[in-house]
Amino acid sequence: MGKKKDANAEEGGKKKNPLVIVGLCVALAGVGYMLGGRKAAAVPGAVTTTTIVQLEGCAPGTDAATAEHNTHDLESMSINLTDGHYLRVTVSLGLCPGVVGPTADAVVPGAINTAPAKDIIVSTLSGNSMATLQEPEGRENIKKLLTQRLAAAYPEEVHEIFFLEFVMQ
Repeated sequence: MGKKKDANAEEGGKKKNPLVIVGLCVALAGVGYMLGGRKAAAVPGAVTTTTIVQLEGCAPGTDAATAEHNTHDLESMSINLTDGHYLRVTVSLGLCPGVVGPTADAVVPGAINTAPAKDIIVSTLSGNSMATLQEPEGRENIKKLLTQRLAAAYPEEVHEIFFLEFVMQ
């Protein structure tokens, strides 16, 4: 008859002792604890500092990382361009923290008046041609110009703008 083969020999390895495996797990857990699993104590006399990245266009000390980012969407506007075409644009104003946009439902005390913003948008965009605004860099330049003009008109209230709709015909 044939020889009986050991099950462990067929698998190609030695039988592992469960005690060794448990010991290795305990050792790994101990090393993990020593390398960072426990909380490190503060050094006596150490000073904690906080870095604030100023949100440009807002009040001094406004941290861009933690600031509440709120916006106010203006109504869509149709604007005549210089070359006989027209532009339908919807702009959203990026408001500084604490600034309140107007609501259609009720009068909100301290809300910004958006009429000057609409006037700035119309006067800035109407002086352009469709060819200029079709190019991505032309659109980006207009966006920068609008942001500068609106931030100057609304200091510490508006810090950026977003185009929500930008359709030319």
